[in-house]
Order: sequence, then C-alpha cells, then structure tokens
Amino acid sequence: MELIVFVLLGILSLFVFIIRSQISSKNKAQKSSKNIDEMLNQLRNEVLSVSGSSIPGKEVEEVIGMVRGVSDTQASRKEEFELAEKEALYKMLMEAKSLGANAVIEIKLNTGTYEQQGSKWQVSQAVYNGTAVRI
Repeated sequence: MELIVFVLLGILSLFVFIIRSQISSKNKAQKSSKNIDEMLNQLRNEVLSVSGSSIPGKEVEEVIGMVRGVSDTQASRKEEFELAEKEALYKMLMEAKSLGANAVIEIKLNTGTYEQQGSKWQVSQAVYNGTAVRI
C-alpha cells in the first residue's frame, strides 16, 4: 500500500512540475515577445521591409544582397512560435542595417520542424530571408 501511495505522489509531483513548466514557458515567451516588439518597431523606422519586389513610391538605388535571420527559440507552442518569428525578422533586419541597407525587399518566412534532440517532441524554428537594398 505504501508503495502505491509513494508512486502516486511521484506521478502527481511530475504532473505539477510539467504544468508549472508550461505556464512558465508561456509567460516567458509572452514577456520576450513584448520586448522584441519594441525593438522591432524601432528598427522598422530605420529599415523598411516588404514582401514584394518593390516599395511603392520608392526606387531601389542599390542591391546589397541576401540577408537572413534565424530564430534562437525552438518553438513547440503558439506563443513560442510567434516569438521565434519576431526574433528571425529582427535578426534579418539587423543584418541588413549592418550592411548599410535601409530596406529589405522580397521577404519570405520559412519554418523548419524537427525532433528536439533527445526527445520525441517536434519543434519549429523560423527563418526569414530577403534582399537588402538602398532606396
């Protein structure tokens, strides 16, 4: 009887730990997302970004080259994936800015899903690609 109680308490403790971890992870992703939103808004004032091949009312003066941003976040939930997208976009725009670009055109979002090392969990990573230009 004592063994059954001990096992049940262990299982209950594991469930509590998992639930707390998920709540903590969700809160962390939401907080990080708010921080990166502020940085992205500031950066978008310096580097325009469009998915098309041109910017209405602007002319491309110089094509600098391809830029890429890859997220650090390995996303398994909606909140984490939103954070991963923002991280990848921010990194791409920062790379463009560091190359002297003031705009990025032809932006594409790609995602890769893979098994997280050592587990059976599927996670995603966001990757943005675009062409850095001067307008």
